[in-house]
Amino acid sequence: MIDARELRIGNIVYFNNYEQLDIDQIKTLTFIDFEQICYDKHANRFSPIQLTQEILEKWCGFEKIDFDYFELKAEKNYYCHIDELGFGFALEHETFYICEYVHELQNLYFALMGKEITIKF
Repeated sequence: MIDARELRIGNIVYFNNYEQLDIDQIKTLTFIDFEQICYDKHANRFSPIQLTQEILEKWCGFEKIDFDYFELKAEKNYYCHIDELGFGFALEHETFYICEYVHELQNLYFALMGKEITIKF
C-alpha cells in the first residue's frame, strides 16, 4: 500500500498490484474525507513500484558508467549509485538521496531539477 500523500500528478504506481498506472489527477479533499476515502475505498488498490536496475535502464534512461554508478542520459550530471543502502540519487555526486520506489525517484528528480523525469514504461 502507498501513502496517497506521497503522490503527485505524473507518478507511476501499480494499480491492483499489477497494472502500471500514471496518476493523472488528484482531488482536493478535507483531511477527514481524504483519510476516510483512502482507507475505505482505495487503500489496497495502489502500491509503489520497486526500483530495480532494469527499471533504471529501460524505463528511466540511465546508463551504467561504472560498476555501481549510473548516469541519466538526458542529464549528464544526475547520477545513481547502487549499494547496500539501496538506490542513491544525486546531482554532481553531491549528497545522495535514497529512493526505494519509482514515484520517490520521480518526486526527488522534480525537487532537484524543477522538471519531470521522462519514464517510458
